[in-house]
Amino acid sequence: MFIDGISGMTLSNNVLRIQVARIDAKGETNTEDLFIPASNINNFVNALVEGVKGLNEQLDAESAQASESSNGSDKEKKEKGSGKKASLADVDEKSK
Repeated sequence: MFIDGISGMTLSNNVLRIQVARIDAKGETNTEDLFIPASNINNFVNALVEGVKGLNEQLDAESAQASESSNGSDKEKKEKGSGKKASLADVDEKSK
């Protein structure tokens, strides 16, 4: 399920109802509902929070690695003295 956003939420009869929205290929908004028993709301939210923390740690690690590798390639580029910046057009030309 792909979710573009949360469009509504209510707690009724000990069930948390979360209405999620997504935009389809025609540009129209469709909604679906998630139903979570009230007794499981804390577990659900905590699992989401922990999952997001884990994803942030992975992204930070990848960003640090990319930064380290780009520092090394920046040094190489400076030594070569090319001075030319890469662009998407370069990728398109190389793929032909």
